[in-house]
Amino acid sequence: MKEIQLVKPEKVKEEAYQAYIREWQSAEEEIIPHASIPKSKKFEEQVENWRREELGLGIPEGWVSGSLFFLINRAEKVLGAVHIRHELTETLFQRGGHIGYGIRPDERKKGYATEILKLSLREARELGINDVLITCDDDNPGSYKTIESNGGVRDPQDAEENGVLVRRYWIR
Repeated sequence: MKEIQLVKPEKVKEEAYQAYIREWQSAEEEIIPHASIPKSKKFEEQVENWRREELGLGIPEGWVSGSLFFLINRAEKVLGAVHIRHELTETLFQRGGHIGYGIRPDERKKGYATEILKLSLREARELGINDVLITCDDDNPGSYKTIESNGGVRDPQDAEENGVLVRRYWIR
């Protein structure tokens, strides 16, 4: 096994996933990406829900299909997650973009955000997404520096949400 790698949800151990969720909750932070939040009490059902979403099955109106991956280390600890949206709605075009990712609180500032985005860009290309839009809040320098270090070019048409400037980046 590589030092770190992206894996689909079915390759994640339930205990590792539960520890990932508990850590976000104990830090009293919003879990990012939202797609990694459990919507089913049973882990096997949640994994099936993620598989169905990837296939475009049972998606609520106004939503898009997407692929969820977890970043794990050699010990199979879940370090973070990434959600790659297969297409964009007008809302996602303004805020959200193709890729949303997050690193669990105790694993930040170790270079994992840069790596998860780098690996995600490879997965996006495999999905046929060559022009990738990624957004982040202007008050999140860690995120925009990560995007820029992966080749992100800032779009001159930023957005705004609830009084917060949203930076938009393209990676081609």
